[in-house]
Amino acid sequence: MSLYTFQTTDKLPAIQIPDGLRIEECTNLDLLAWMASSSKAEMTMRFANDHVAFVAYINDLPAAFGWMARGKASIGELQHDIILPVGNRYLWNFRTMEAFRGRGIYPALLQYIISHEREKANRFWIIHAPENKSSLEGIKKAGFQFVGRMYSNKGVATIGNISLFGGVVELLGEMGVIISNAEAASCWNCSSPYLKKRSLECCCIASGSECVGNNLFSLAS
Repeated sequence: MSLYTFQTTDKLPAIQIPDGLRIEECTNLDLLAWMASSSKAEMTMRFANDHVAFVAYINDLPAAFGWMARGKASIGELQHDIILPVGNRYLWNFRTMEAFRGRGIYPALLQYIISHEREKANRFWIIHAPENKSSLEGIKKAGFQFVGRMYSNKGVATIGNISLFGGVVELLGEMGVIISNAEAASCWNCSSPYLKKRSLECCCIASGSECVGNNLFSLAS
């Protein structure tokens, strides 16, 4: 997976806003649980951990959602818990409902959250799976910069191929992420020991990419 960041002193790039778009902070447990195919208990736990939910509507129909962590966060694929440095935010669990995909809602939602929180925050973080090309495009369009590729190294959250800028190294250290020169695995489907739903086929095959660190056989045994 890859880690991206946005510093609030940077200017947000111009993007096309979808017609009929409205975005707002949401506390409706029923709506959030339905959109996430999860439970109200899970949503309640997120709020209790000082996470904030945002929902995007197209012509008043719920079209997408995403969550922002302000204190503690967890990268489930790496089984890594984060204590966010003061002024840092972690964006996670974004989804665009199938009927509304391909309209540019995702980057608009990301930029809305940044604008909504930038008076209180100075840096945002977000990760994406390398096989999810549409997610990557949305993250880049919103203005996020590539930091490096993350992976689990014997159970320790590690990042390699890091782009050094703006105190990022120090912040990663505060979040308990180890910096390494080793090459990261291509996708967590083939390398993460913590993945709950794993495909028996490498996710890189469909995209025609080389899979680095493919460990499917040993993970399945």
